Amino acid sequence: MSGKQKITPFLWYDNQAEEAAHFYTSVFPDSKIGKIQHQGDAVMTVQFFLSGQEFSALNGGPMFPFNPSVSFYVVCESEAEVDHAWEKLLEGGQAMMPLDKYPWSEKYGWVQDKYGVSWQLTLGKIPDVGQKISPLLMFTGDQHGRAGDAINFYTSLFDHSGTNLLARYEEGEGDPAVGTIKHAQFRLGGNVFMAMDSSYDHGFGFNEAISFVVHCATQKEVDYFWEKLTADGGEEMMCAWLKDKYGVVWQIVPDELIRLISDPDPARAQRAVGAMMQMRKIDIEKIRQAADDESRTVITVQATVHAPVEKVWKMWTQPEHIMNWNFASGDWHAPRAENDLRPGGKFSYRMEAKDGSMGFDFSGAFTLINKNKNLDFRLDDGRQVQVHFSEVDGGTFVMENFEAEGMNPVEMQKAGWQAILDNFKRYAEAN
Repeated sequence: MSGKQKITPFLWYDNQAEEAAHFYTSVFPDSKIGKIQHQGDAVMTVQFFLSGQEFSALNGGPMFPFNPSVSFYVVCESEAEVDHAWEKLLEGGQAMMPLDKYPWSEKYGWVQDKYGVSWQLTLGKIPDVGQKISPLLMFTGDQHGRAGDAINFYTSLFDHSGTNLLARYEEGEGDPAVGTIKHAQFRLGGNVFMAMDSSYDHGFGFNEAISFVVHCATQKEVDYFWEKLTADGGEEMMCAWLKDKYGVVWQIVPDELIRLISDPDPARAQRAVGAMMQMRKIDIEKIRQAADDESRTVITVQATVHAPVEKVWKMWTQPEHIMNWNFASGDWHAPRAENDLRPGGKFSYRMEAKDGSMGFDFSGAFTLINKNKNLDFRLDDGRQVQVHFSEVDGGTFVMENFEAEGMNPVEMQKAGWQAILDNFKRYAEAN
């Protein structure tokens, strides 16, 4: 693999991104840590290189546990290298297929490391594959049998793409679905990927724990990949993230975005991050403008609600439920809520102190409704708000992004919105 990677694997950790990156660089030869991006004093993302290939790690919280739907296939050119990597990756992890001789390899093993990331180690020659470490996509559950279609779709999107190897299951080979993909190797933008179908009931599928960043030079390129990968059942997500029609998660990221959110001026960088948090598909020019607008601040609050997303959506949007949680503290209440839940529909929620000393209307109009996933609205004062709902392990992750007003301190506004969201969490979990 030579030159800048077009596609970078992106791994979502709870709070171990930096630790994991240092661990992996100790496992594989010619590896190093790259740029580390902070949010305040906390590490947000870590760039690292394994045998010259770029990866990224995020401290994103506990919402998305790793599973073997995406693993990393590693070609080792000596038995000593296989043994070293196996021993390190097995520490605190578990063997999924023991290190042994198999029909396809003199020495092979599949291991899930202590963080939950899966690795397939094989003795072989890198030129035979074209890349030392290759992401392997396993199509299971509802996606079983779609690996071949996915390969054709992906290779039609990227330049410098094609299929290197395609082997299908035959009678007696262990998978009852004859004709599905046993093993495939293909190239996307010069990156080697692998894929397989499995008809067994694994109980897992693709999720946000491992996504793939597509690096884009221009807005035109961003628009192209966004349109193609969200087509025919794909799903737009927040902050450049999307799921394609097979459930695989991608990030469509312009190079300019990375420069803006890494600006040496922390205030300018934070404004760029705030603008990004309000977007789905990235608009480079709008982020540039936001980075330069010293009057603009975007605030984010979030919570994980231990309830199904359908229930969370209902309690968030139905007036009879809104009246029970849309206030920040016990000495306030919401005596009235009106909600016309459609694009262009109006809403108005009344918030009052219980002693009648003060109160106000929180009102505006919806601009986007995507049931159980996201809704956007514009407040009467013109400020934009986005609310995003994600199914996660154990419940629903809720994130709100809103533009700050100019009358009260930003920290006070954030604390107030977070208190209301926390009140919603308590109500939704208790009812």
